[in-house]
Parts: sequence; C-alpha cells; structure tokens
Amino acid sequence: MCKNTEKQIFDYLSENLSPKKLKHSYNVAMFAAELASKHALDTVKVRTAGLLHDCAKFMTDEEFIDFFKNRSFKDIIKFSPHLLHSFAGEIIAKEKFKIKDRNILNAIKNHTLGRKNMCAIEKIIFVADYVSYDRKWKYAKRIRNLAKNDLNKAFFEVLTKKIEHIIDKSMWLCPQIVDTWNWYVSNNKKDN
Repeated sequence: MCKNTEKQIFDYLSENLSPKKLKHSYNVAMFAAELASKHALDTVKVRTAGLLHDCAKFMTDEEFIDFFKNRSFKDIIKFSPHLLHSFAGEIIAKEKFKIKDRNILNAIKNHTLGRKNMCAIEKIIFVADYVSYDRKWKYAKRIRNLAKNDLNKAFFEVLTKKIEHIIDKSMWLCPQIVDTWNWYVSNNKKDN
C-alpha cells in the first residue's frame, strides 16, 4: 500500500468512524502487523486489512438493510444486521480504495464470522479484532500472547469465545460461524 492510499484510508476512517472505533481500527492494524511479523507474513497487507476491517461500522442497521436489500443476506438482515459491516467493508475497500488483493478483502469480509479454510492473514485479522490492545476482556492478554506463538490455536480460541458469547446472550447464531466451527472441528484444524 502506498503512502497516499494509507493517508486516504486514515482520512476516510477519521471522517466516518467515532473516535473509539478509529482507535480500535488503529489498534487492530498495529497488533495485526505485529502478528504478521512474528509469523513471517506481509505486514503491509495485514495492516491494510486491519485498518479497513471496520470501515463500514458507521452505518446504521437501516443503512445496512438498504445497502444489502438486493443481495443474499436475508437471515442476517432479519436477525443481526450489524454483522453486515464486514461484508460492506469488503465492498468499500474494493470500490473506494481499489483494493484487489483477495487475502486483504477476505480478511475484511470474514473478520466477524470466519469461513472455512481461512488463510493466515484472515486469521490474524479475526484474532486481532477480538483481542487488540484496546480490548480489556479477562482473557484478551492471554490470547494475544498465544497468537504470537501459535496463530491457529489463538484463532480457534477466539472462534470458541465468539460462539460462547452468542449462546450465553441467547442471540441468533449465524450459520456462517457454525459452518466455520464445523469445518475446523471436522478437519482437525484447531491445532494445525
């Protein structure tokens, strides 16, 4: 990513996100870059995905519903429209910032619900979003340390925590996260 594109991204995020969300996006990008460096991955790609992962978080549920009314997200629209921010973020990254790299786009799109057979960049954004340095949950620090040594175990732990949280709150469990869980369990990918 060239400096001009990075500046455009920062300007866009500054104009559209709350200060708290802007800080979170920055923290995700920085922690993700740290993980990429530890795991010998492209830090620029990961930082770009981290900055853009929540670029659509300014939209209201009604705006998401309108944005996606002609797309195949009927259950998400009905039960949990806020989940659409990751799909909208991918579109913004593609259309506004001309991001073409599939790994970056997939990392943005799948940072909330995951998907089957995620690449390392996707897993980093999935983990970094959940345990970036601005996250203060009781297990965040432990998972951050785990991610520095074993990205796959950290990924599976975050996936587990997300599903536990949804069930504990008696919320709708999106089939995509169930498919993600089932794929990793059935393919013994939680430890690989």
